[in-house]
Amino acid sequence: MFYITSEPTSGYVNKSNSSDWQRWIRRSLPEGLDDEVQQRLVSNLKHVLVGLELKAALIIPHARRGMGPSVLFEPYLHIMNFEFCVGVFSVLEGIGSALWLRENGLDGSEGNRVAPFQWKPSLVSKFDPSGEDSLDTLVDCVKSVRDKLHQDQIGARSSIDWHSFSFDDAFVPAFRALRCLLLREEQRLPESTNLRSL
Repeated sequence: MFYITSEPTSGYVNKSNSSDWQRWIRRSLPEGLDDEVQQRLVSNLKHVLVGLELKAALIIPHARRGMGPSVLFEPYLHIMNFEFCVGVFSVLEGIGSALWLRENGLDGSEGNRVAPFQWKPSLVSKFDPSGEDSLDTLVDCVKSVRDKLHQDQIGARSSIDWHSFSFDDAFVPAFRALRCLLLREEQRLPESTNLRSL
């Protein structure tokens, strides 16, 4: 059995609680969102982030085990890498959309849909203005993996999705994109989070 803490316990042990993420999320969102919209977004993202901690706690030790015993059954690893990308994309999209809404004088109360081509520049402008962390490229990579959840045009693909879900091709770019956001307000992160570094 694999545990995400060094001390085996009976039952699930989490890295942080959902509520621990609220400070970081609120600080990352722009001022002026509709109160109810902000409350829903904070609630959605805090649960996604706790889920990402669990996935990272399983994926990283497996990928970095060298010749040691497997932590995960290999198909689980690839699907968890995919799920990690889906979760990270949700965080990028949520914060990026909020930024775009406020930049355009909107507060989200009208249910505006914000497309990736709209919110991505807003996200990059706030979290990687110099381009030093390649957030623009990383967002595209995460979106490319996330978009594999659509199976309606499978005949148009050159290969099966499996090859896109590897640790290096899916998890690492998603982790780097998320870390770019997290470290901007590092002092407000949950103290015990495992999402700071690989």
